Amino acid sequence: MRKGNRVAVIIPALNEEKAIGKVMAAVPEWVDDVILVDNGSTDNTPTIAAEHGARIIFEPRRGYGSACLTGISCLENPDIVVFLNGDYSDRPEEADLLVDPIIVGRADLVTGSRVLGNREAGALTPQAVFGNWLSRKLIAPLWKIRFTDMGPFRAIRFTALQRPGMCDPDYDWTVEMQIKASKEGLRCLEVPVSYRQRIGKSKISWTIKGVVGAGTKILYTIFADALEGFLARKHPEEIIIVFCRYPVPGKTKTRLIPALGPRGAADYHRFLTELTVDKASDACRDNSRRTVEVHYTGVDARFMSEWLGPHLVYSDQATGDLGQRMNSAFEEVFRNGAKRAILIGTDIMGLSTALLDEALFKLRSHELVLGPSQDGGYYLVGLNRPFGSLFQGVEWGTNTVMQDTLRIAREHGLAYATVAPLKDFDRPEDLILHEGRSLRKAESPAVETGRPLMGSISVIIPTLNEESNLAKTLATVTGFDNVETIVVDGGSTDRTVDIARGHDVRVLSGPQRKAVQMNLGALAASGEFLVFLHADTVMPEGWIDHVRREMQRPGAIAGAFELRIDCDRSALRLIEALANFRSRSLGMPYGDQAIFIKTDTFRALGGFPNQPIMEDFELMRRLRKRGRINIAPAAVLTHARRWKKRGIWATTAINQVLIVAYSMGISPKLLARLYVR
Repeated sequence: MRKGNRVAVIIPALNEEKAIGKVMAAVPEWVDDVILVDNGSTDNTPTIAAEHGARIIFEPRRGYGSACLTGISCLENPDIVVFLNGDYSDRPEEADLLVDPIIVGRADLVTGSRVLGNREAGALTPQAVFGNWLSRKLIAPLWKIRFTDMGPFRAIRFTALQRPGMCDPDYDWTVEMQIKASKEGLRCLEVPVSYRQRIGKSKISWTIKGVVGAGTKILYTIFADALEGFLARKHPEEIIIVFCRYPVPGKTKTRLIPALGPRGAADYHRFLTELTVDKASDACRDNSRRTVEVHYTGVDARFMSEWLGPHLVYSDQATGDLGQRMNSAFEEVFRNGAKRAILIGTDIMGLSTALLDEALFKLRSHELVLGPSQDGGYYLVGLNRPFGSLFQGVEWGTNTVMQDTLRIAREHGLAYATVAPLKDFDRPEDLILHEGRSLRKAESPAVETGRPLMGSISVIIPTLNEESNLAKTLATVTGFDNVETIVVDGGSTDRTVDIARGHDVRVLSGPQRKAVQMNLGALAASGEFLVFLHADTVMPEGWIDHVRREMQRPGAIAGAFELRIDCDRSALRLIEALANFRSRSLGMPYGDQAIFIKTDTFRALGGFPNQPIMEDFELMRRLRKRGRINIAPAAVLTHARRWKKRGIWATTAINQVLIVAYSMGISPKLLARLYVR
């Protein structure tokens, strides 16, 4: 710890066995955590670093940026993060030169300048000197940034590190950080540092491929960000305003606290908000004259940007009642040049991009558009000009809001239209479909205290039109002591919900996204362990003992079962064998193997990532970095419909292509569209 601040060091490394021991020995004693991210070394780099006390994280995707991003994902809430090369060219003992200006409040990002400091002759190659010069000449006039070097030895405040939205996996990580830090308004400082000739040869500056690749990527990043900034300066004509509150436990979704507890209610609000922002962003994706603005309350913009990302426009809500705040939001966007604007809340799950498109289209011929909610209010209001009277004289929070608003519109002669009505989700009874019951404290004492019942298990089953499989699945997980089953339905139009009602299970309603369905089920769960089970998968005999036994093994963080496919085709026996080999050797089981995990661990990780595909793959990648994933010596039996639909080898090939594409950084949303197609 340095002057009361926890400091972590991230060292990306690839085949640095001759240097890494010297680097580790020179790291100051006040550093609290050293993470070495091994980028595919074929020598003893990770072994030597581990012997010197480093945490070793493996990132098989090559690239300096990929290694840095993986290291960041494994940080444990330090105050300051230092990035350091593993080739002994930097002097780790000079880390205080970078850290101290942040501690005293002079800067958020401090970079070490090799140009200003003492450097050995030949330590900086001509290619590196030219790259620094070119970057300075291109970046300075565009972003008014003054610097002498783009060196990798740098320190940044951890909260600031989460703001720029770093994403580059390759050479221009440092350039991207410099540009985005400036765009985010971070205080940047340069200090002289020493530099010596590295041990070994650079993977970039000593190869033609590296030099050309790095130069191309740097130029691309600079001009892409410049073009993005230029386009952003054009005023959009259509605005989607998302009205939301930062998810603070105890202050968010208070009506749900009796059911989910303070943290569970806040997490539920978090999921709803992220879903809403995703839909709004999707509606703007292919329309350069349309954008999303998040109008928030409860915190400052920094926290909102860290949560939802720096790419959005943020605006603090005005004071007053709901009507005054909505009116101020409309006045603001119209004052900034908007021609049409819609405002939406975050209590609706059935929101779609088509509905948002419809609302904005209707504003071309109507002055007012409303989206009625089933509680008598509205979830969407759209205007093509400011109209303050619309928000006056309305009894907010009652079941007459929609009625009062329509009355005002008629009195003022406004031409209005409506879009499809949707249901709010902000009361305990809105979460439950089964026999009209709500999640009460008496039924779930663990939810009230925030701690799960010891030794108990919660089975979570996401469903969508599973009438042909669900009963068989439920028969293997119901009727046991200390086991609860939660079915989260995504809007089935068949008998799925009726079948679930016939068993001793809870039935929650959720969106048509498996990741969010499973996260909602986990929020309502009261067990010590969570089991995520597909609706077409049958659990083996004795599965409860297997879950408890595997989770009690030293180092275990999660687990799953072996895979067996319900079909006698010999080709599927090979698929099973390969899947079970992958699971055991790589610690990478998939969702159809009934993943299980401690409830506290799952919630601490933030649950499944909110993405339409590969959510189980991503969760396993995150878990694998933190502990051992055990495979129980028993097999679940899953339906063969996926392989029968597309063909065994076609299905297998598609799955492998998805994994490779996702590992290369291709967007899950794009992969989901391609998978469906």
